[in-house]
Amino acid sequence: MDLTGTPVLLTGASSGIGRALAFALAARGARLAVAARGRDGLEAVADAVAARGGTRPAVFGVDLSRPGAAAGLGRDAADALGSVRILINNAGAGLVGTQEDLGDGPAARELFETDFWSPVALARAVLPGMREHGSGLVVNVTSTLQSVPVPALGYYGAAKAALGHATRTLRHELRGTGVRVLEIVPGATDTAARDIDLLPWRDRPVRTPPPVSPESAARAIVRAIEGGRRRRAHPATSLLPLELPAAGRLIASFAARRIDV
Repeated sequence: MDLTGTPVLLTGASSGIGRALAFALAARGARLAVAARGRDGLEAVADAVAARGGTRPAVFGVDLSRPGAAAGLGRDAADALGSVRILINNAGAGLVGTQEDLGDGPAARELFETDFWSPVALARAVLPGMREHGSGLVVNVTSTLQSVPVPALGYYGAAKAALGHATRTLRHELRGTGVRVLEIVPGATDTAARDIDLLPWRDRPVRTPPPVSPESAARAIVRAIEGGRRRRAHPATSLLPLELPAAGRLIASFAARRIDV
């Protein structure tokens, strides 16, 4: 897929992987609409893209934890760009807490709205235009934690597992339409939103492989988009729990012995 002039809607673009991805996509010539809750951060990203010689992105400050916000964003982004040829569902929320403590309360429901329902709603909003055009790409960012049931991270892992399943199902549903579906599976990434650092460890956090940089993750995503991939894990070791679920359960069992819940 040639990104030159391609209209792209990217969520979660104000920080972390999303911010790095906005710069990487703009450098390849994409026209962007960027969305996140923090509009000030988005404006800074848009200014930086323009300063680097790219087309200034359309900016949408939107809270995707609110039901209905995603569908509105899809319509607004299509109006701003003329159409959406690539949708990248990168926005995500984390939550540390047990099911006993949080149940199905507001925090849990907001996480699922952001991490699962909003990607589904956004895809629904832009797919008619992609079908009409005969091509397009939906990119869903899941997580290796979908196969690693770490205590107190169950809500995040469950939402990402649901999104992963929906992603694979959508690929089958769009067979023959010209619209492709790509799952991105990030592993440990050096961002501010690392829930593993917030867990109630008994002593100190378990040792994990060094996290990759957001810029490294962004480059991997761009290569996957341009190369027509169906799934891309970065780093590659992040794929292990998905392909060998027993490994994910073993990792979670080891971590559980070190976590106070």
